[in-house]
Amino acid sequence: MSVNWFEGGRRITYLLMGISAAIGVYNAYDYSPNRVQLFTASPRDDWDFDDNPYSKFAPIECAETKFVYDYQINDDLVRDISLCFQPDEQGNIVYYSAAEEGKYLKRVEEAVAKATAAGDIKAARVLAVEAARIRLSIREAQLRGDQDLTSEEVEVDVSSYVDRRTAEFELNSEARLKIEKSLPKIERDEWLENSKEVLSIAAYFIGGFWIFSFVMGWVIRGFAGIPKGQDSRLASANKLQIEPAVDEAT
Repeated sequence: MSVNWFEGGRRITYLLMGISAAIGVYNAYDYSPNRVQLFTASPRDDWDFDDNPYSKFAPIECAETKFVYDYQINDDLVRDISLCFQPDEQGNIVYYSAAEEGKYLKRVEEAVAKATAAGDIKAARVLAVEAARIRLSIREAQLRGDQDLTSEEVEVDVSSYVDRRTAEFELNSEARLKIEKSLPKIERDEWLENSKEVLSIAAYFIGGFWIFSFVMGWVIRGFAGIPKGQDSRLASANKLQIEPAVDEAT
C-alpha cells in the first residue's frame, strides 16, 4: 500500500490549525483580571486609583512597585493590588518631605487644640504624642540634612519607607468609590484587548501553517513533476490513458 504524503501533510496542517484556533479561543475566554493599580508620590499623599492603567499616551511611571494580594475592596470585590511609588523629577522616591511634615504637624496641633477645647482629654493626649513624634522626626531630618548621606543610607531609608507604606496600606473612601465605579469598564476593555491580541496571534499561526503547507506542496510537486491538485504522477498518467478510450467509445 502506497503512502500518500500529501494527504498526510494536509491532515497535519489541519490539525495544527485546529490546535492554534482552540488555544486562541481558550486564552481569549480564560481571562483573569489584572491587578488594581494605585499610586502615590510622597509620604503624606493618599493612595490614588489609576483609572487608566494601560494608557499608551500618559502611562504612570513607577520607581518601585509593591503588591498586596487578595485585598477585599468591598463585600463582593476582591483583587490583587499594585502599589506604585512615583519618582520625583530626578527619578527618586520621595521618602521624606519637611514641607509636608510641617503642614501635617500644623493639622495635628489644630486637632489637639480642638480636642482640648471639647474636653476630650484622651484624644488630645493621643494627638499630642503624635505631634511630639512629628516634631522629633523633623528635627532629626534637619540634623541629617546637614550631613553627607551615603547612597547606602538613602537606600535603607527608601526601602524602609516603601515597606512601611505597603504594610500600612489601606484604601481611603474616595479611592474605593472610584474603583467600584470605574473597574467594571476597565476590566471589560482589558478583556476585549486581550481577546483581540490572542485571537490575532492564533490567526497568524493558522495563516502561517496554511501558507507553509501550500508552499511546500507547490515546491515538492514542482520537483516531482506532479500536476497541481494531484498527489502523484501515477494518478495523472492514469487519467491521461483513460480519457482517449472514453473519447473513442463515444
